[in-house]
Amino acid sequence: MSNNFLQIKKTVYEKGQLFGVNHKLASSPFLRKDRRINSIAVVGGALGDEGKGRITDELTSFFLQKHKRVLHYRDNGGANAGHTVAFGNKKIALHQLGSGILQKGCTVVLGKEMVLHPQDLVMELETVKKVLDGKNIPAKLVIDEMALLCLDTHRAFEAVLKMKAEGSKAATGRGISPAYADVLYRNPLRMRDLMARDWQKRFKSHYEHYQMLCQGFGFALSEVMVPRLDGSTVMVGSFENMVKSLAVSRIIIGPFVQDVTQLIAKTWQSTIPMVFEKAQALGIDPRYGVYPDITASNCAFDGIFSSTEGTVDDRLLAVRAATIKATYTSSVGSRVLPTMMEKTLAARIREDANEYGATTKRPRDIAYIDLPMLSYLFRVGRVEYLTLTHLDIAYQDVPIKVCVAYEINGKEVGYRPDQEYLNKVTAKYVELPTFDGSLLTDAKKMSDLPKAALQYLAFLSQSLQVKLLMVSVGPKRDQTIRYY
Repeated sequence: MSNNFLQIKKTVYEKGQLFGVNHKLASSPFLRKDRRINSIAVVGGALGDEGKGRITDELTSFFLQKHKRVLHYRDNGGANAGHTVAFGNKKIALHQLGSGILQKGCTVVLGKEMVLHPQDLVMELETVKKVLDGKNIPAKLVIDEMALLCLDTHRAFEAVLKMKAEGSKAATGRGISPAYADVLYRNPLRMRDLMARDWQKRFKSHYEHYQMLCQGFGFALSEVMVPRLDGSTVMVGSFENMVKSLAVSRIIIGPFVQDVTQLIAKTWQSTIPMVFEKAQALGIDPRYGVYPDITASNCAFDGIFSSTEGTVDDRLLAVRAATIKATYTSSVGSRVLPTMMEKTLAARIREDANEYGATTKRPRDIAYIDLPMLSYLFRVGRVEYLTLTHLDIAYQDVPIKVCVAYEINGKEVGYRPDQEYLNKVTAKYVELPTFDGSLLTDAKKMSDLPKAALQYLAFLSQSLQVKLLMVSVGPKRDQTIRYY
């Protein structure tokens, strides 16, 4: 595999072939005749925190300039997600809400395979209203009645597991895994259960179930402390206390809950733009992630197909795009990557790019771009287009270093999503000509980019066998170069 990357490097840097990264795509990728037009899904192409929310926010804005309506759909994850978007001169970290929530004309759907924490969702809605200076949220919010619930009981059990089980150490504490596990155990609670007349009866048996689980590990459920969205912690308390808290949330979010079947079907059959925003990333998908440090939800495009109950065929989306950071990779969790960066440079990037978790505030590990890993993820994820963020994080005094191969005992080997395997490999790198990222922040078009930046973009897109769709050169919405 390294020979392929090295050949591409030679073609780009020695022969000067830019493979079209210096001009826009020949035709709009959103108008393909063999696909459902005006549709796009954006996944995390690496290990999460790549800037997907910013990308989908910009795409929603782009479509709203030409269309009166846009449907924005989230299908996985919950309060463990952290998508930061800009609103005027303000920034807001969204967790359960789709990033289109700040735009008039957008309908934001929280789908069936999300795990929603009611109290956190209420808190998040209040946060958005504060950003809007108390005004009503401009987008229309719709919550699938089949969306899963993630409750304080789940968070408490996850806390217990973190104290008792090694495999749970890297969990966010948001109760995501136990909430998804309830589906496999065939006893989940969904939004429709919260809206039911006998909802307290349904929640009573759920509480008692988790009470016994925690007791089995030697803990009292009522005494376990669990996190809230704002960083505070609360005690789970008695069943009566939980019901009292949920009753308030039930009133506030109740008007948004409905059967979305017909909405999704009719929209898919029309030409109304549809933007699908994934949470987490391919590199932590339960099937393709670095085991055992994985998430619990489907992070790939096919999750859209199952969440919409087969209505939206992800293979027919006009654009299937993955987002990665252009010059480095970040990682949060217990995984140890073979491409971890030297501490001094990692600290420099962490501060310049604010590499701290939007949800947990944990400092992120910083690693070099890993082509063996990314090539694997793009292949299994069936990625066709690439969106890049953080191209401005490059330094004139530091060459761009990219991993092109793994070796074990001097023999080249491929990538495998398994921590024990990755512990054995040694990463092999190439150094590429660098550029001053601070000079890119005012770039509006491809011709504004220096030669070394264009060469690097060509090298990445060809190595990953995808077309470029967007490149960001700063945190603001207008600091984006579009290829469409």
